Amino acid sequence: MQQRFNVAFAHFAYGGNGGISSETPDIREWQVPLVASLARDERVGEIRVFNISDTPITMSRNKAVLQARQYKSDILVMVDSDMKPDMYVGQDPLAKPFFQSSFDFLLGHYAKGPVVIGAPYCGPPPAECVYVFRWQNQQSDHPNADFQLEMYDRHTAAKMAGIQECAALPTGMIMFDMRMFDLIEPRTKDNHSFAYYEWTDKYAAAKASTEDVTMTRDMAFAGVEKLGYNPVLCNWDAWAGHWKPKCVGKPVVLEAKSISEKLRSDWEAGVDHDVKIVELRPSNFMQRALANSVRK
Repeated sequence: MQQRFNVAFAHFAYGGNGGISSETPDIREWQVPLVASLARDERVGEIRVFNISDTPITMSRNKAVLQARQYKSDILVMVDSDMKPDMYVGQDPLAKPFFQSSFDFLLGHYAKGPVVIGAPYCGPPPAECVYVFRWQNQQSDHPNADFQLEMYDRHTAAKMAGIQECAALPTGMIMFDMRMFDLIEPRTKDNHSFAYYEWTDKYAAAKASTEDVTMTRDMAFAGVEKLGYNPVLCNWDAWAGHWKPKCVGKPVVLEAKSISEKLRSDWEAGVDHDVKIVELRPSNFMQRALANSVRK
């Protein structure tokens, strides 16, 4: 008999510091057809969709885990309010839909043990950092370990593919096998919860690590120790957009050819170095006014 997996979608759709619910319409445009297709999938049992519109985000993520447990969900998908899921599906022939490709991988790995799979995405400008992490060191065979977490650089991330291990993930678009949370279960009230911040000093005035990094990093450590493998995976084929307020997509990197073309076009334009070029786009009102004037 086909095993059915209960799936929960947790939406962190808060606005106004938790006073109201708000999220980009890209999420519902992605989710409505997805849920309709899952309802016909013989591998899927009960589907739950719920919102947690409150702060702080550490509390909300922990609450989502407890809510999914109450629903007896096997899989939990967390979706932040500023995501644009599957940004390149239909545009890039190599892009894959996040849920379907991650779900297939998770079920294929289910008998071997739990995994967590996240979609990669970037932070806001002016430095659109890639919110996926790896371990880095400065020397080989150093007697004093000098390793640290670092973000993937943009050039490397732009060329990554497939579902691969990483050190830590963002949680804006992420799929958990619910057994992952058993690995980092807090034993007492004095233990860390699933999601928590780390601070640079005793005043907690500056963040050292955010809740997504601490949770998935701890899962990676616990997985290696208790399962014998790193269960934290990035689905590099399923980039998500990130509204900040520009919708930040996959890194577009510059190569020697494009740099040369840019420099040549600037040179041939004959514009003085101290002249600032500004692109002006007419408003809809102006466009209509211009169109009417042409017709007259």
